[in-house]
Amino acid sequence: WAYVAPRRPEPPSVRAEQWVRTPIDRFVLARLEREGLQPSAEASKEALLRRVSLDLVGLPPTPAELDAFLADSSADAYDRVVERLLASPHYGERWARPWLDLARYADSNGYEKDRLRVMWPYRDWVIKALNGDMPFDRFTIEQIAGDMLPDPTPDQLVATGFHRNTMLNQEGGIDIEEARWET
Repeated sequence: WAYVAPRRPEPPSVRAEQWVRTPIDRFVLARLEREGLQPSAEASKEALLRRVSLDLVGLPPTPAELDAFLADSSADAYDRVVERLLASPHYGERWARPWLDLARYADSNGYEKDRLRVMWPYRDWVIKALNGDMPFDRFTIEQIAGDMLPDPTPDQLVATGFHRNTMLNQEGGIDIEEARWET
């Protein structure tokens, strides 16, 4: 499957044409119709703002943000909210969490002697990369081999902190660097 070129599928035909706003809606509606289901009623502006805020920045909207959105009757009000949330520093903080979990990020070594370590520069690098809309290939390369790039920047060196996210067992007098290499 990895060598099969992607192709754009033809959007399916549907009975409830008036419900369709985008080509993706056709795929959703076709499945609903096939299952004998009806689309849910359109969400209120309050619910839309709450959902998009929680999804993009992990925080509910403030009362002032809600009031501003409810007062905005322009056709692009929702689009502007999405752009504002994507530009928020909280966007990177919210979306760094799943990556940092996968990368085994922790501020301590784990195990019985759970000593603290200085890993926050790597965490901050991930947040900055997400907020800066860094392309995924560059995001990956800099974490795996940032120190091997020509004239690596301090940020690229910090990105390789990815390799230091492993737990470190310091019981029994280990050689710390040897344990890192083994891990």
